[in-house]
Order: sequence, then C-alpha cells, then structure tokens
Amino acid sequence: MSKATVKKLHWRSKVQESFVPLGGASGELGVAIGGGADYGEFPFVTAAPGGGATVGDIILEIGGTPVLGLTLGDVRGVLNSCPHPIRIKTVLPGSTLCKDLRLYLSKCFTPGSMDSQLQQVIRENLYLRAVPCTTRQPRDGEISGVDYNFVSIEEFFSLEESGALLESGKFKGNYYGTPRPVHIGPDSPPITYQEHRNLLRNFRTRSKSLSNLEKAVEEGDNSEEDSGLSGIQLLGPPLF
Repeated sequence: MSKATVKKLHWRSKVQESFVPLGGASGELGVAIGGGADYGEFPFVTAAPGGGATVGDIILEIGGTPVLGLTLGDVRGVLNSCPHPIRIKTVLPGSTLCKDLRLYLSKCFTPGSMDSQLQQVIRENLYLRAVPCTTRQPRDGEISGVDYNFVSIEEFFSLEESGALLESGKFKGNYYGTPRPVHIGPDSPPITYQEHRNLLRNFRTRSKSLSNLEKAVEEGDNSEEDSGLSGIQLLGPPLF
C-alpha cells in the first residue's frame, strides 16, 4: 500500500457549514453550546433541536469569526449577538482536533501550516481573558498584569502543577505559560460579536477566518502526518 493511501485526511476537509435556525415564536436560537476555554475545552454543540449542527461537533467559527480559545460565556455572547442569519462552521472531533484545548496546544505542527496558524489564533482568543505569565524580569515599559504576569520559578511550577496553565514552555532560560481564563462573572459581560471582531483586528497578529487559513495552506498539504506530540509547546518567539 502506498504512503499516500494511508494518509489521514486533514480535519479541515471534514468541516461542515450550517445556519442556526430560530426556534418557535420566542425566537430562541436552535443550538446550545458547552465547553469553552475556562473549562479547558473547545466549544462544542450540546443540543441542536432546530437541526443543522450535529451534537458533539466542535464549533470553529460563528459568523466568520473564530471562537476556539474563547470562554463559554464569550462564545455564547458572540452567538447571541451575531447578525442573522447566523452561519457556523463545525467539525467532528478527531485525533488531531479534539475537544481538549490543552492537548491541541501541546502539539507541534509544521510552521506556516493551518494548524500552526490556528494555534496562534487560539492564543489570541485566550489573551482576551487571560494574561500570559513568565519568570523573566520585566522589560522597560512592560506592565505587570497587562503585558505579562511576572512570577517566580516556584510560583510558575505551582501554577503548572495545579493545572492552571493551558500550555507552558521554556525560552532562553525563562519559563512562559498561558493560563486558563477564569469564568465570566456578573461584573464582566460577555464579548459581543462585533466587539470580538474589533478586538482581534487590533491584536498582535491579525486573526484569519477559517476560510483564509485554508487559503494560506499549500496545495496538496491535506494530511495529518506532521501533527505529532511535542510534549511541551513553546510560545512563539515574537511574543518574547
């Protein structure tokens, strides 16, 4: 059997697009969502009484904006404020893109590949509600709690051992980590659809929709061969 025959199709070839129906006279949306970065998971469909989406599928986009890495409250906020008709993109969980957010961020992908770029988009969504932490000393102009949370090595290891970090790594002798965002409280309203688009537009690296990410991938790169586990995923050097 040839090597090409045994290649697994990349998850992007299995992406489904559907519209969220309105339910009855009340106008409620015909889809319910669970998961979220505050639970260490990607958002996924928990109920779809109106049809269209499939229960258990991971929600990639809502109205063309990427929601992987958002808290559950923010995903619901984006959904509830998205202009109608609401178009969503979903995919069945698989070996590479499963519901486990930490596991996906720990994987090492070919630089420039769709998965590598998607990891960066996920971090951008995480940074809307979480501040990265590091054991290095602050640089001129950096503000603790804004640019980074500056912690001791002991504090960093404590965070790591408690499961508070979604990813961690070492770069040039210093440790860096991405914390799991906290649940949204009453004093912190969820992000709306338009707010989310504006925030990502002005972020460190401009986020791309799933469609644009697909265009960035070279023709013929439709396998999952390069998605082996790395053990620890280092945050990209440009952030340091």
